[in-house]
Amino acid sequence: MTENGEERALDLNQSPKLGHPPFTNRRANSRLIPRKRLKWPRNKPFRILSLDGGGIRGLYSAKLLELIEEEITGGVSVADFFDLLAGTSTGGIIAVGLGFGKSAAQLTKLYNEGGQKIFPPEIYACTKRPLHNYGRNLHAPKYDHGPLEALLFKELGDGLLGQSKSRLVIPSFMVPTSEVAVFKTDHHPDYIRDHKMAAWEVCRATSAAPTFFAPHERNGRGFIDGGLWANNPVMVAVTEALSSFDITPDQLMILSIGTGNEPYEISLKQARGGLWHWKGAVSGAMSLATDNASAQVGLMIGADRIFRIEPESQIASIEMDDWEEAVRHLPDAARTSLSEGKDRIRDFFVEKTAAREHFYTNNAS
Repeated sequence: MTENGEERALDLNQSPKLGHPPFTNRRANSRLIPRKRLKWPRNKPFRILSLDGGGIRGLYSAKLLELIEEEITGGVSVADFFDLLAGTSTGGIIAVGLGFGKSAAQLTKLYNEGGQKIFPPEIYACTKRPLHNYGRNLHAPKYDHGPLEALLFKELGDGLLGQSKSRLVIPSFMVPTSEVAVFKTDHHPDYIRDHKMAAWEVCRATSAAPTFFAPHERNGRGFIDGGLWANNPVMVAVTEALSSFDITPDQLMILSIGTGNEPYEISLKQARGGLWHWKGAVSGAMSLATDNASAQVGLMIGADRIFRIEPESQIASIEMDDWEEAVRHLPDAARTSLSEGKDRIRDFFVEKTAAREHFYTNNAS
């Protein structure tokens, strides 16, 4: 959308405007001592919205949030009720979109209409046979990242991450040195760099899923999907909250939305095998990491302080690039999830949060 509300056409030949180069020397500049924690009222909860990765299955998350805005918040943005938004990959796109004032309905439309441009059904259909798909993807990504970049730039323009109205933490990682990267708004005085980045580039960096898209390359570095180490970013969010604000674990309230986490299965016979048998190891690692993040946070703050929502197991089998199946099944799955968890979900939308800190940017988005 443009400032006057007009639709901006999706030009797949458009070259998005690059923003400030991302900070790349992260490992050498990692903080080795605790940072000064900002004041937070003792009687005030700290509410976190955590959004998993999952490719086109992000439609489930967007639709669930749209239904919450329709049936619980009275049209008020869900972002207005959370003190921190964390999102990985497709969840990062949703989190940044919310931070930039997009309604959940707009984000649902993004998946419904833009998803088929990003994941063309005809390419998915001709590569869904495992052996054929493996051969096709052996030397090149499955999809052109141009439509993804064009769509992100259409939605976010040249806005900077620091213009988000919400505090954001968005995981990614860099190659060739394999350094973890977590992009953050300037909600703490220590965060002096990421807020200068173009928001669309942050989304591109967190969603560059290996084998699907090429990395987002800047200054000799490639940024790759944060889902490889934090597909469920809830632990990243909790670490951010407890290290940056003077709060205790029992002040945390977390709404964690998954996109379906099909268990990774490999037989003992296959486990004794070689490269071909372990071809799904990356997916397996992501599945285990997703489950483990929720379990760790539950142990840390108490299971009653985190509410995890994700679609039923049969929905989890939808491939991350199967736009047709996603559009067919995920909206109904979101309706079912809201119906079953509505009473618990309401607890997160009792009171709007205060405006966030802007240490290096202004308050205007």
